[in-house]
Amino acid sequence: MNLFIILARILKWLIALIGLPLLALCAIWARRETQRRQRQASLPRLIYGPHPIISIKYMSQAMQALGYEARTCVNTVYHINSRNDYDYCRADFFKTPLLRGALKNMFEQHIGPYLIFGWLLPRFDIFHFFFDGGFLVGTPLRFWEVQLLHWAGKKVIVMPYGSDVAVPSHIRSMVFRQGLMMNYPHLGVDEERTLQQIHYFSRHADFVVGCLFHAETLPRWDLLTTHYYPIDVDAWQPTLAARSLADGKNGCVTIVHTPNHRGAKGTEFLLAACQALQAEGLQINLRLLERVPNSEVKRILTEADILAEQFIIGYGLSAMEGMALGKPVMSNLSDDHYYLVHRLYTGLDECPIVSTSLDRIKENLRMLITNPTLRRELGEAGRAYVLKYHSYTAVGQMWTLIYQKIWLNQAIDLTMWHPDRLAKVDGQRP
Repeated sequence: MNLFIILARILKWLIALIGLPLLALCAIWARRETQRRQRQASLPRLIYGPHPIISIKYMSQAMQALGYEARTCVNTVYHINSRNDYDYCRADFFKTPLLRGALKNMFEQHIGPYLIFGWLLPRFDIFHFFFDGGFLVGTPLRFWEVQLLHWAGKKVIVMPYGSDVAVPSHIRSMVFRQGLMMNYPHLGVDEERTLQQIHYFSRHADFVVGCLFHAETLPRWDLLTTHYYPIDVDAWQPTLAARSLADGKNGCVTIVHTPNHRGAKGTEFLLAACQALQAEGLQINLRLLERVPNSEVKRILTEADILAEQFIIGYGLSAMEGMALGKPVMSNLSDDHYYLVHRLYTGLDECPIVSTSLDRIKENLRMLITNPTLRRELGEAGRAYVLKYHSYTAVGQMWTLIYQKIWLNQAIDLTMWHPDRLAKVDGQRP
């Protein structure tokens, strides 16, 4: 270990030793106001971050529509998203002529997390994190953040998004593990740290949300759902003009695939299937959208006939977008180890996604390409499914019950979530 690294670590700890008592004072100061708001049953003020997953934007908007004060605060912004997708970004807090170049970067990295945490502390009541850390991530106090928030009377909700809970040795599916190794070989090296994060939040968070296959590595969840984030169904509307009657013989059928991570999506198998179908004489236009801004993805998907989402495991936001637009969607929902519980409890049994494992891509593609009527029927069913399970209204209803449980201490059983089986108060099973 060289001298520079040693000095950097010493500096980190010195800043943490100074920052801890200051943050503790902020927590004590914020606690009284937080308790007053709880006694008055005020709607909790919500903050999401700091990992810049686009889903926190939609969660925030859904709760704003229900009257909550909800904001997002992120450490950075991905290239496929826009700065306008989030309310606060760490870099915005340190735009001053006094901080430039290396000095600005050092201040932002080492002191910034404490200043932002202290700024957020009195302004929000419920903090939503992913398992890879909260606003003190990257500091020596990262495993004291929830305790500090509790000291201030705050509540903490944690939820998985993917790599934050990916522990390869704990994953049953070898195909899924191989897909992860193709794109994220560091996950195996980082297992110990990932497990530490999972166990920390599982132990200290007020509420843990589990979803789809991401629940596999969690020792605890307080609610199981298919997806905890919504989609703006008004912004993603189907258009009749985009509906094609092509069947691969009388015209070309456009298939969209968004493989930002090819190994984890099964892209090579999709390419092989399309080539085989083209060799049979079917007219196919496969659009691979890699590292494309979300706004452009939306435009292209609106004009497409089929969304081929992912074939290793699960479905995500892209599938929701496709269904909201009235497109037939292909994703892999075939493994009962992951999906039987969701079909039994969370409504996955109603999902019209064409479940497509790696060995059925060509067969299912042929079925959809050659049958425009089926594409239309699946598209209409997908739109109805998204409205019921993934709209701002549906997901907002779920989150409202969560807040009633942890903020107002209502006795609500939320072991699982299904909009047809609303959770009931006083300990009754849904």
